[in-house]
Amino acid sequence: MTFWRKTIMAMAVATTPGAAAVAQGGGVSVGGFETEGSVGLSRDDYDALGRALTALLAAEVRGTAGAQVIPIPSAGGKPGSVDLSAARTAANAAGAKVLVVGSLLDQYGDIHVEARMINAATGEPIAVIRGDPKLVKREQLAQAIADLADRLAQQQGRTTRGGATRASVPVDALVHFGKGLRLEDAGDKAKAAESYRAAVRGAPGFTEAAAALQRVGS
Repeated sequence: MTFWRKTIMAMAVATTPGAAAVAQGGGVSVGGFETEGSVGLSRDDYDALGRALTALLAAEVRGTAGAQVIPIPSAGGKPGSVDLSAARTAANAAGAKVLVVGSLLDQYGDIHVEARMINAATGEPIAVIRGDPKLVKREQLAQAIADLADRLAQQQGRTTRGGATRASVPVDALVHFGKGLRLEDAGDKAKAAESYRAAVRGAPGFTEAAAALQRVGS
């Protein structure tokens, strides 16, 4: 086990008093996925990957029993980070009680994922959810996100699906999907469709990419 992984695994999970009550009530918004500190891909690819993982986590959380996911606009921030203030403002405006912000640390293909649960109204931390220590390779990212959503559901007292259920999605397909989301946000549906097509070609079972391609009219 590398030093950085030992350091991460040694960090304490923070849970505040009353966290369960906040986590169980109201909707959840996924405010973004931070990739700052990751190395091995280009910064542009990590930006796209962060967008893709945000969409995947929201989809996976929505798939857990009783979860209400409230979409919010991208919170922006400097590359690789999430503007928490903007994310909280968006979550509050949408009526969400809990803001979830994901984090990916990728060291040349060796990964660690986690998610912070934050009280959207007060900004107080609820919990930090660690990913499965067995899902540690970049090519396992889609499965790691599915497992993370299951752990979030468990923290909220919801019925879980018993671990990662998503098939592997190649990283290139995730990056193409994220670039498509970025282009769609910028209003360029034609180029977004090209990226979504590339994602579907790379992963024919990638349902979110297929739905996005249909959404932009291609």
